[in-house]
Amino acid sequence: MKRPPNSARLVVLDNNAPIVAETEAIQSRIRQRAFERSQTRPPDAHELYDWIMAESDVVTIPPLKLVEKDGTFDLKFGIAGVSPDDVDVMITADQVLVKGQSIQEENAADEIVHVSDFKSATVFRSVNLPARIDVSTAKVDIKDGMVHVSVAKEGLPDRAKRPTTARKAPAKKSRSKQP
Repeated sequence: MKRPPNSARLVVLDNNAPIVAETEAIQSRIRQRAFERSQTRPPDAHELYDWIMAESDVVTIPPLKLVEKDGTFDLKFGIAGVSPDDVDVMITADQVLVKGQSIQEENAADEIVHVSDFKSATVFRSVNLPARIDVSTAKVDIKDGMVHVSVAKEGLPDRAKRPTTARKAPAKKSRSKQP
């Protein structure tokens, strides 16, 4: 089944075991990278340096905004530069995980790169929600480099369980001069 455009893959889970497994896999990759860095660590650097640098090498943690309004949680994750096809969202009754792959483009042979902060890394963020949710109401979309997850709190009446997907934009003021 093909995903709609600007949509991440949504996986609704019965328990947190897959999210725990994903988190442990990331931690294992970070541990391995920290060990590799420890073998070439500058003599005046501390062991913590290895872990911090390894974490930076392996994972990118996207910024998050979590808002509750009218019995619905709205989560926004900033994932600029990640293709919607490369984003997975896992949801349980009390947790949301966003995972994706950020790929750095290769430079042409005739280019000289003077500065680049871009890197290939796993985009990874897990959030424990402040209350249980009704996973059947989950909606996910991606727009302008943001993953938007909307989901109703558990135990709400049916009319309150419908997350609003349309948002009304404020009226724009005209900049033209009036005679």
